[in-house]
Amino acid sequence: MKSILFDFEKAKDKALVTASRLFQKAGAQVVSTDVAQTLSKRAGVAFRSIAFTFADGQVVVMNVKTTGDVFEVKVNGSTIPLRHQDDHGEAITEIAGWLERKRAAFQRALAKANAPVPAGIRTSAVNTLKAKTAKRDGLLEAVGLAREELSQLTSA
Repeated sequence: MKSILFDFEKAKDKALVTASRLFQKAGAQVVSTDVAQTLSKRAGVAFRSIAFTFADGQVVVMNVKTTGDVFEVKVNGSTIPLRHQDDHGEAITEIAGWLERKRAAFQRALAKANAPVPAGIRTSAVNTLKAKTAKRDGLLEAVGLAREELSQLTSA
């Protein structure tokens, strides 16, 4: 397979569609692709990031130089080494295999992560105190009624 060169000057880049198809062919369902609008620079190399989000929530970020070459691949935030750097079809198959192998660990990590409670669900201490006081008063009343009924049954 020939090399995939990304071109950010065009509105619709054929390389993104080709990469998505290759991921699909390798068994990884691409849900969305995001291209960074700004250039980043590290160690004198200017690049843009392309993020591929997959159906199971995993994310592959490819850092692409301004020439269109991929120089770094991150899977779920970790940089991975690729054996098939020159053959992009094989490299994408290798990345898809990496995603498959790491899926269980990724799902376990997601399950452990604490999701923040939305702001609208939280209640103030005053409201919580009122609710608990009302519940306590209701329980005390129920206990009082139960004691009365017990005393009537034992006296009869």
